[in-house]
Amino acid sequence: MTISALEELSHAWDEIRADFDSLSVDAYDQKVLDCAARLAADPGGESAYAWTLGLVLMAPYLAWAIDDTGKPEAGAALRATDGALRDRPCRHDQHPYLDHEEEADLDLPDQLRGLADPDAGWEENHSREEWLCPRNVAGFARIALDIIEPGSAEDIPPRLPTGTRITIDTLAAVLHGYPEPGTDLSYVLSSPALDLSLADPQDRPGHLLTVCAVTGYAASDMFEETSVLDELIAAVEQTLPHYAQAACAHDEHAAPPHWAPDLAELGTVLSSPGGRARYELDHRPARDAPLAHLLCPAFLTSLAEESLSALRARRTQLTHGRTTSASDAP
Repeated sequence: MTISALEELSHAWDEIRADFDSLSVDAYDQKVLDCAARLAADPGGESAYAWTLGLVLMAPYLAWAIDDTGKPEAGAALRATDGALRDRPCRHDQHPYLDHEEEADLDLPDQLRGLADPDAGWEENHSREEWLCPRNVAGFARIALDIIEPGSAEDIPPRLPTGTRITIDTLAAVLHGYPEPGTDLSYVLSSPALDLSLADPQDRPGHLLTVCAVTGYAASDMFEETSVLDELIAAVEQTLPHYAQAACAHDEHAAPPHWAPDLAELGTVLSSPGGRARYELDHRPARDAPLAHLLCPAFLTSLAEESLSALRARRTQLTHGRTTSASDAP
């Protein structure tokens, strides 16, 4: 692969990364399939690093896509690369993939071009040799796999599932009272209820916290859609039996964020294994509640009952108001 060809490809791959929420685009699908085919053809070869990093850049697009185009091919190529390279001999004490978090994806196109051109300037924290090390390439293959299929890889930095930041920002805008133009309030406020009703046991606490966060808005005078209230009420009612035998040995529970946007962000983060792992890594005792306290069934039961009470009260208020209005009609 020539340096100019890789430079052109890296720009294209980065465009797909930045435009990951375009659902399905034929031109993007073809780029993914071509990259996966090149990697699958020689998963342990000298160019494997380029195709692997290309798939890291395009992995968010695959994770967000509405169909599976490219996912099986990319997954198979990445697994083949990990299998071919992860146990190769190595004399390095560290590798770049071990501290590569989501924000660092922005730098990958420039790093790719620098890796291809030994005469180019190189000011990275890790040497080119460490970047090109087979074990590092295998690590990035696992990162790409984990983006496409969250929870499918180990020994990599945890990251939030693709699109989580969009969810957090959308909820924050609504709960601040300044939703973006075109926002479907009913959908934004009812989505946490659906997520909670379908959640796995490990993810349920985070989704419950998100429902508690939207309760204040949904149960306020600013919102009058009883169908959304019904969905939130049903989701909490469905959840409470899971904590029927709730008990804990904690002397006290650290208070969650009182500000609804902050609580919604916390709940959204804790709704995935990667998010919970990130929370523990970033946890500061003087600032953050211990994860065990936030996941405590007794603590969650208390929050759920408060939210359920507020939602039911607002539902009754709206229903009573409409009934009264109807009875007063001539």
